Amino acid sequence: MKKLITLVLALVMVLSLAACGSTGTASAGSSSSSGSSSSSSSSSGSSSSGVPSGSSTSTGTSASGETIKIGVLTDRSSAAAATVKWAEAGAILALEEVNAEGGLNGIPFELVYRDTGSDSANVAQRATELVNEGVIAILGPKSDGEAPTGATWAEENKFPMVTPCTMNTRVTIENASRYMFSCGFVAWPIAKMNAKYAADQGYKSAFFIGNDGGASGDSRDFFYRELGPDYKNLGSNQVASSATEFSAIISSVVGKDPDVIIGAVAGPNFVSLVNQGMDFGLWDICDYLGWYTCDSTNTGSLAAAGNYPYGKVHGVGMWPFWMDEIPGNAEFVAKYTEIGEKYFNDPIQPSEMGFTWYLGIKAIAEAARIASDLTPEGMTTALENVHFKTLYADDLYFRDFDHVIAHKYYYVTAVEDPSGKWSIPIGEVYATYEGDEMLPTKEDMIAYAKEMGYEFKDLSTLAK
Repeated sequence: MKKLITLVLALVMVLSLAACGSTGTASAGSSSSSGSSSSSSSSSGSSSSGVPSGSSTSTGTSASGETIKIGVLTDRSSAAAATVKWAEAGAILALEEVNAEGGLNGIPFELVYRDTGSDSANVAQRATELVNEGVIAILGPKSDGEAPTGATWAEENKFPMVTPCTMNTRVTIENASRYMFSCGFVAWPIAKMNAKYAADQGYKSAFFIGNDGGASGDSRDFFYRELGPDYKNLGSNQVASSATEFSAIISSVVGKDPDVIIGAVAGPNFVSLVNQGMDFGLWDICDYLGWYTCDSTNTGSLAAAGNYPYGKVHGVGMWPFWMDEIPGNAEFVAKYTEIGEKYFNDPIQPSEMGFTWYLGIKAIAEAARIASDLTPEGMTTALENVHFKTLYADDLYFRDFDHVIAHKYYYVTAVEDPSGKWSIPIGEVYATYEGDEMLPTKEDMIAYAKEMGYEFKDLSTLAK
């Protein structure tokens, strides 16, 4: 029966493509920013992307008017800027928390922004501008495509940078730096968790669809490494992060009839793929495995349009916003939504991206509190030694040999909320993984580096 459905769908896709005259190729495009102007309040207005037009956010001042500046490499100008307010809201949530706790000895923290347009060519200049503004550390870059450039800049300038993007081996192995830290997802364990779920479900074949970042490739390659050479790899397509046309790719997937799609797309990419997949019945023949599974930047518009494939999307998350049984969780989520309303005129719903930005600012602020001084070396040493907690983890820290945070991960299926509280999908938890449970060990990374012809740099040997 499945084969018959597949053949019919393939014929429908071919006829549809012929009628539309579409080439089916995804176009790439990105724009660079000229940078933010001198400091102003972020609540003073909004840019065309719906984010504040100012270049800094401060939730208080000391008696002397002094603040401690934290730099943020954001994106307010490219196609990806459509989701940046969810990210910046997470950073502001952390800022409000640490300043409500007294900042650093009564001196509040301030966020200073620079726009890279998600273009790696802009990273060095924007980061240097932030250093010249007097920041103590930088949150960023935002995207995994920019992260290798960020790591190179951090190493060359000996300046601490904490990236919330999905980490990949292009940074942790190829461009490893003592000055680069990761507070976001990590592609290697994502691949392992997806592979375990695929094996548990008896899937025998997969087709990969991802963007053109390093994390995308890692999430594919380590998935197949986990499952071994007998697992059927039916094809791979990587598109620009700005791509919104997936018809030709869907046609190829339908024709090859995989058990599952391994996905590494998010935001507008994901929304376009799901919408077009729904139009042609893609989710009737296969499921989707990925991450940012219940992130509202992926799911909100789809759920509102009644076009979300509930029960067909599975993957990794780290913000269980729907779990009211976690003490303080409902209040924490409400504060995030309030920040959306206050700063962006939008009562935004939870986003994994926002949570990773929250973690990054928390890590930098907590490091500042234990630092011997706020020089780049002082802050780097403090980040190497900082321990802090959230509602979901009692002890978060950067691993000494690769500077990756050992998160708690939830593997979930995105389902409709039976209580009606949430208009976006919530997670039906399949498995929970603690800290290092799925992250590669140092021995794993050494072996991989040797296999790929790279030199593994053990960051613990560089600590001062």
